[in-house]
Amino acid sequence: MNNDDTPGPALRRRGLLGLAAATGLGLPGAAMTAPASDAFFTNPVLPGVEAGDPWVVWHAGRYYLTATFDPDGGLWVYSSDKLSDWRNAERRKVWTPEPGGPRSKMIWAPELHQLDGRWYLYFTAADGVDANHRHYVLEAEHPMGPFVDRGRVHLQHERYSIDGSVLRLKDGRLYWMYADDGLWIAPMSSPTRASGPGVRIVQGEHDWERGWHKVDGRWQKQRDHFWIEAPQALQRNGRDFVVYSAGHTAAVYYLGLLELTGKDPLDPKSWTKTPTPLFGPTDKVFAPGHNSFTRSPDGKEDWLVYHAKDQDAGDASGRTMRVQRFGWTADGRPDFGPAIASGVPQRKPSGET
Repeated sequence: MNNDDTPGPALRRRGLLGLAAATGLGLPGAAMTAPASDAFFTNPVLPGVEAGDPWVVWHAGRYYLTATFDPDGGLWVYSSDKLSDWRNAERRKVWTPEPGGPRSKMIWAPELHQLDGRWYLYFTAADGVDANHRHYVLEAEHPMGPFVDRGRVHLQHERYSIDGSVLRLKDGRLYWMYADDGLWIAPMSSPTRASGPGVRIVQGEHDWERGWHKVDGRWQKQRDHFWIEAPQALQRNGRDFVVYSAGHTAAVYYLGLLELTGKDPLDPKSWTKTPTPLFGPTDKVFAPGHNSFTRSPDGKEDWLVYHAKDQDAGDASGRTMRVQRFGWTADGRPDFGPAIASGVPQRKPSGET
């Protein structure tokens, strides 16, 4: 990030732990208060903790969470039997970077994927210089570790890239998705390596996909620059969707939708983009985005996991973890509904005790 009030991509991810005190948010061990009812819960579900880019996965009766908790300190994984309440979750630091190394700073957007019976923790990191962000991966037998370092994911993309994620098609083909002035995809030869050069499948083009920067201390939409990031696979009934974030995580943020409508994911013509956002800010929810997906404990409900802020001010600090159930339209597309404000009761996930 530049230090002249014009944010580079770094500001889109940074947890800004140094500003946490100013927003009332803290590190992963912060004290929290209990919700009021056994049948309902309210957002945020991890109150008092900076939790940008939350990623949740359900496995063997428990949820596992990772997020941009500690961007200059390492990677954490949380474990809970409840999606609606992470205050008492088990918390474990699973990786600490080598001081002064190429991935010792700006550690963003980790994701936990189970592939072929093993667990892979993907993340992006740099040496303090935003342009040096690259993707890395750790491997383990269990989502809480211990993890083995498997190094760089995509050696063929030797320039800035963030927000790496995995797409596995029903025929078993594996692809690496990521952001670099648009959304890119590359084939993978294994869960730890992208095996070829990437292809940019889509760029920002709509007004809601424009980037933002600060002018005289105020956020303003950029006229000639678009920014989309954070691709996340969502699959149902044989259809392959990718939900992505657009705008700026500290200012105005939306979720958009792609669908693989052709046969070759490496062909940009195989992707169809919805021209309007699926999800965005309200007068009480600011900068919602960088999501993941999970299900209720009984598997009957789909749930959206994302970060958002309660104030339309500041930078990336203040992002807390939110969840809400979502449905599907008559034509089979995801329907997230409006972002639910902090403090508004929601019924707990089906099957949660």
